[in-house]
Amino acid sequence: MANAFGQAGHTVEVIPLKKASLHNVTSADLFGIATPCYVSQAPTPVKKFLSSLPLLNGQRSFVIATSGGCPGRVLYDMTYELRNRGAFLVGGFLARGEVRYPAKCIDGRFPGRPNAEDLAEAAQFATAVAEHISASYPNTLTGSRKDALKAGLGFYDIVGMTISDGMMRLLMPEPKLDLSRCNQCQRCAVECPVDNITLQPYPVLANRCIRCYHCYMICPQKAFKMNFGLANLIVKSIYNVTFVRWFGDIKPGDEIYRPNANTTTY
Repeated sequence: MANAFGQAGHTVEVIPLKKASLHNVTSADLFGIATPCYVSQAPTPVKKFLSSLPLLNGQRSFVIATSGGCPGRVLYDMTYELRNRGAFLVGGFLARGEVRYPAKCIDGRFPGRPNAEDLAEAAQFATAVAEHISASYPNTLTGSRKDALKAGLGFYDIVGMTISDGMMRLLMPEPKLDLSRCNQCQRCAVECPVDNITLQPYPVLANRCIRCYHCYMICPQKAFKMNFGLANLIVKSIYNVTFVRWFGDIKPGDEIYRPNANTTTY
């Protein structure tokens, strides 16, 4: 998307959320925010950042997400916060993303996504947004995802409205540190999206964990461990392949990878 905006003659800045400031938003002519889908909703750090913004007085904005087939409220969560701050939503875009969550029943689904076709669609969306803004159209971009504009009432919309961070702490296992593996590199503390980890001198988790397991996935030493026994069954009860087919946004030709099984096309 950044390349597409640049090719249209616009100056583009891509900023990680943990480094973004209010000035980055308020000084922009067009503001976009992107997130992975988490439990069929936008993750807490994204929603908190948007709710902390000052009044935006009609500033034009757009929302982007990647999803493993069950987007639920992820786009609308961001739209809701932006509209509360007085921003004008130009549109929203969603692409399939490979699932990276350590519950065995879903980890690795949609391998290789976003792929070249997904990225081409993202570039087309950005080009359409640039043209829409340049023409000063007062309405929302034609062809924008409907779930970015209006909240749905589907199964995964309800999941996204229901499951909270506190519930995730109760249902999903807490990452446990293996001291023999940890070399105190600090990467987990620096990259934790909710600033939940401090070094004392080894990593210690506070009570704000949202069970995203980013610490587990990025640790070079593989020093974090979890026991997903019962939690894996809980995840499977909500995000099993049958429910994803019935209630998700699977397209013809999308490949769902199921662990210990061949890739299946639906």
